[in-house]
Amino acid sequence: MYERLMIVIVAAIFAYGSYLYLRKLQLRRAQNASIKKNNIHFKAGVQHIVYFWSQGCSQCKNAQKPMLDKLMGKIDKSNVDLIAICVDDNAELASLWGVRTLPTTYIIDEQSNVSHINNGLASEASLIRQLKVSMP
Repeated sequence: MYERLMIVIVAAIFAYGSYLYLRKLQLRRAQNASIKKNNIHFKAGVQHIVYFWSQGCSQCKNAQKPMLDKLMGKIDKSNVDLIAICVDDNAELASLWGVRTLPTTYIIDEQSNVSHINNGLASEASLIRQLKVSMP
């Protein structure tokens, strides 16, 4: 009985360690890609939402993109810029950024540093918190 419990605990620790390692690797790849820019034009002194999506991803088209459009309508566009990248047309760029799931949303701060990575759907509240913007 205790042996099985120990195996489960060790497996959980290993899985969590693997998750942290992959997350750190993804952050490093995204940071390197944001520094190199790779045909992405970042405005100086502005936060950016870099949004990777696909034509075949229903969550991307039906949930995340409408929410991002609504969010961009609410916030001051002089402080935040949205860059949407279709991975169907830019698979190499998505690979450079370390995109593993769709949709994937990166928050880039004013100094062009990757501050947050959202794998999968990101809520409006979490993006507002990550962007550190005030809502009207």
